[in-house]
Amino acid sequence: MAADSGDTGDTGALCEAFQANIDAITLDWVRRVKNDPHMRSDDRLTTAQIVDHVPQMLEELCKLFEREGVPDFDTIRASSQHGYMRSMEGYSLVDLLRELELLRDCVFDTVADIEIEHNVSRAESLRALKLVNHYFGEDILFVVEHFLARAGSAAKRAERPPGE
Repeated sequence: MAADSGDTGDTGALCEAFQANIDAITLDWVRRVKNDPHMRSDDRLTTAQIVDHVPQMLEELCKLFEREGVPDFDTIRASSQHGYMRSMEGYSLVDLLRELELLRDCVFDTVADIEIEHNVSRAESLRALKLVNHYFGEDILFVVEHFLARAGSAAKRAERPPGE
C-alpha cells in the first residue's frame, strides 16, 4: 500500500534533513553558478553577493514543506527579494532565470537524496517537489513582471523630451 502523503513522520524527516542541508545546498548552488559557462552577471560579485537571499529562500521552502495544502505565495518574500536585488545589481533577466533554475535543480537533487537516505515516502517527496516547482514558478513570474515593468519605465523615460 502506498504511503500516505500526509504522514507527519515523513514531513518531519524531510524538513529536518532539508534544514540540515541548507548550507550544503547553498554552496552547491554557488559552485554551479560560478562554473556555468553561460553566466556573466555574477563575474563581478563576491560569494556573499551571489549567495544573497538564497538561505532565506531555502528556509521558506522548508516551512512550506511543513504546511498542509497550497500555500499563499503572495506572502512569501525571500525569493522575490532575491530577484529584486539581482535586478538592482544589473543582472540580466536571462542570468537571473538561469540562477533560479540552477537553484531549483539543487533543491530537486537534495529532496531526491533525502527520500533515499531518510526513507521518506515517494508521496511526500512528490508533494515537496511540487511545492518547490510552484515556489520557483511564482518567483519566475514575479521576476519577469518586475523586469518588464522596469524596462517599460526606462523606455517611457527615454521617450520623454529633455526638460519634461
